[in-house]
Amino acid sequence: GLRNLVRYQSAPRVSSETVAEHSYFVAAYVLKLHNYYEFDLKKALSMAILHDYAEVFISDVPHPIKKSFPLIASELERAENEIVSEHISEDFGNWLTEFNNTITAEGSIVALADILSVIAYAKYEIGLGNSDYMKNVLMNAESRATEMIVKCAKYKYNNIDSLEVDRQINEFIKA
Repeated sequence: GLRNLVRYQSAPRVSSETVAEHSYFVAAYVLKLHNYYEFDLKKALSMAILHDYAEVFISDVPHPIKKSFPLIASELERAENEIVSEHISEDFGNWLTEFNNTITAEGSIVALADILSVIAYAKYEIGLGNSDYMKNVLMNAESRATEMIVKCAKYKYNNIDSLEVDRQINEFIKA
């Protein structure tokens, strides 16, 4: 069902991205981030692939709505946990909480990868001419990415220069 759910349903867009496509890109970013951060790759990839699984049952609710209405966001998170616990596993329900609240290395890395996927899609849309709406999406996502990069700093590999990781990720965001 994720291949039939279109992201940004209520927003103007030139090219549609499905939730399944988005999940694929989040997993790809997790693979890339594993070059810089220390975390359980198998767990993070599982989170990345299935982090939006519950949307098959409750649809895709845009980030601005969740941000503007914290009670809705809280209820959606509760519903998501119930759905994935029932349909996938109770363990995955716990992993979803780790992702939603960025309380573990894996949850934080997948959250960063999720934001990087939004940045890439927004840039793609802007390149296709959808600059009005997507410029705001891009600006908000870049701000959130910066916050997540700071939060993920404690998971960086010790033998990698922290400034170099920050530079490379920021270069990616700007590209």
